[in-house]
Amino acid sequence: MPEDIGGSPARTLRIGLGPLTARQARVEAELLAALARTRFEQIRAARMQDNHPESDAGDIAPEIAAAEVKGYLMAMRSLLEGSPPPTPPHQEPGIAGIRGLVSLNREFAKGAEANPPIIDNAEMLKAQSIARIMETVHVVDGTKKIASAPKRDEPSSPTADATGSRVDAAGPPASSSMMASTAPTPVAQVESSEPATPGRIHRDEHGKIVPAFRLDRRSVARRPSELPRLSEVAEEYFAARAIKLGEGHKDIKTARMRLGIFLDLIGDHPVDTYSPADLQAFIALMTHWPAQKRYRPSNQAPREILAANADLRFKPLKRSALEDGYVTIARSVIRYKMTDYEYPDPFNNAKLTYPETAAPAQSTEPLSSEQKSRIFRTGVEGGLLDEAILPLLGDLTGRRLGLLVHLQGSDLREKYPGVFVAQTSGIELTSEGVWRRVPIKTDQSTTFFILHDFLREIGFVEWARAKGQASLFPELTRLADPSKSASSYMQRLFKKAGVQGNGREVFHSLRGGHIDFLREAKVDPRDRRLQAGHKIDNEHDLYGFKAITEDRAIEIANARLDPRVDYSIFRRIDFESLAQGKRTRGRRVQG
Repeated sequence: MPEDIGGSPARTLRIGLGPLTARQARVEAELLAALARTRFEQIRAARMQDNHPESDAGDIAPEIAAAEVKGYLMAMRSLLEGSPPPTPPHQEPGIAGIRGLVSLNREFAKGAEANPPIIDNAEMLKAQSIARIMETVHVVDGTKKIASAPKRDEPSSPTADATGSRVDAAGPPASSSMMASTAPTPVAQVESSEPATPGRIHRDEHGKIVPAFRLDRRSVARRPSELPRLSEVAEEYFAARAIKLGEGHKDIKTARMRLGIFLDLIGDHPVDTYSPADLQAFIALMTHWPAQKRYRPSNQAPREILAANADLRFKPLKRSALEDGYVTIARSVIRYKMTDYEYPDPFNNAKLTYPETAAPAQSTEPLSSEQKSRIFRTGVEGGLLDEAILPLLGDLTGRRLGLLVHLQGSDLREKYPGVFVAQTSGIELTSEGVWRRVPIKTDQSTTFFILHDFLREIGFVEWARAKGQASLFPELTRLADPSKSASSYMQRLFKKAGVQGNGREVFHSLRGGHIDFLREAKVDPRDRRLQAGHKIDNEHDLYGFKAITEDRAIEIANARLDPRVDYSIFRRIDFESLAQGKRTRGRRVQG
């Protein structure tokens, strides 16, 4: 049961299904599970209403809710089987108590037409009904022995029906908490150990409604919870990521920083008490977050940084950075323990609004044949292996820069006769003798990809395979963040070659260009996705080998290159000489 209904620790309801086949049991269990979830939602909906006179599942104690839901499921199962539900003797007092509460609640719904004797004795009747329910609860919990079944000619519970024809005054006296109020109250307001749910409507001093996301979410009232706070769940989340990425990985450091901002702005609350209003408030506050790190002094708190950029004199975050970076990490950590702690997704079907100042992500644009030729020529003339070969590899393989940077000689092999491929295992041994993860984006990136035969013609494949387990680009892999550094170097190379494009004509354009190149070569869509390292999402395409077959590999390796692009400059280069080139400050030294 959800803890907001069944209490904490979470209760488990067990219902015997009797002798059934495995298939029948599975179908019936799934159906009862769906009915249980529906009943839980009905209970929650009842609690949200101020007046629900016909509801017997309002603000009632967890023990009562558990007994009511179990009885409901047993009744529904009996109805499905076409037989009336038998009532076990130990459940009869509880069922009678529930009937009494329902009848009492319905009587109050009549208002002025209610039966006076029932209204005058409401507190006593309520106490009697609850006592009978608790009798069954104690039997179920094992704290009380099963009483003998009542005789058929004796009433098993006080009769307090809509007519009020009989009121049974016998039974245990009401406790002090039950008799504290002399005014009759509907059953839905029976006292509970849990405080009332915080109101959803907030108004300012003028009575105007204030949207929930405009409130200070650090101090807004939240429902009680015994679950860990978000900061505690975050430690488990980041510890799990550290197992996969390695302790101290830059992505984990970045994620910790971003979640820290969320905690500072929204507050550190029990993990199951967050709502879409918290994410919307976070987005609204982050409207003024400077995109560039130099405008975010480390000695200032997030709210001070936001206040300093209230006039947006510093460029704010782009939509992709705000949504995929900051909002996504908060959402992911909050949802991380949903299964373990059994709380619902707080952001299911949530619709979030982003500010207009958060510029949409810029789509990369294709490079012209003339631009490619200039980039290739500039890279080769620069005398550095990475600037000369990485653009060519991006153009002829369609793979991401982060993967290409970490290629080793042993990653290249002859997969089919005359067809060479490259494939990374996802980890590599550095020159310092330490294993580290290749920064691949998805598991699909670990599949082999075809090397165009032009790379064999110019001698690159032979030279690379001779390197064995050594890195093909040691000047990059020795750096702290090879992928980030390579991206910066490629931007400089493009700029030097006269390819600006306002951030739209970048190295990634080569990847997109290769996909278009395969499309124009009539390569099958499934093989195009495999070559680019994209996920196969078509159910039909999932069958068979999740790799490019020999016929398709030959087709890709020998696809006709664009005659408008000048590839001839690569036919006369010395790869070993380029590999000796060193990148230094201010000038380049060639070995």
